[in-house]
Amino acid sequence: MLAVDGSEGSSRAATVAFEIAEMTKSKIFIVHVIPTPVVRQFALMSESDPEEILIKYKSKGERLLEGVRKASIEYGIKTELILDRGSPSDRIISLSKEKGVDIVVIGAIGSSGGGRAGLGSSAERVVFGTDCPVLVVK
Repeated sequence: MLAVDGSEGSSRAATVAFEIAEMTKSKIFIVHVIPTPVVRQFALMSESDPEEILIKYKSKGERLLEGVRKASIEYGIKTELILDRGSPSDRIISLSKEKGVDIVVIGAIGSSGGGRAGLGSSAERVVFGTDCPVLVVK
């Protein structure tokens, strides 16, 4: 499973995940989670309609997933795109269990940056929350 958020870190993680899937002849689930807590907070702060903001996030997520899928083509691997909503780390953990994945590949620092050197909070929560190995790519 590859978790993507459009950040430079998830782009590097994608390359590593594609190479692993190519070597192991594995299918890869490419996951993007719309951060609904962020959508709600933004709607509250800007007095905007949460549904309109959600539609924009969904559209952006679909474009992101399609771009990552296109990048995977040269590796000749099978992919499945998953666009989900919720807390990104919680949904990645749940999806990894639901899909029975062997490994989760995630960027060390995602689109929201990182409070500490080297590891973002979502990556940290996924590392400790999932049952399978997690490869964190810097």
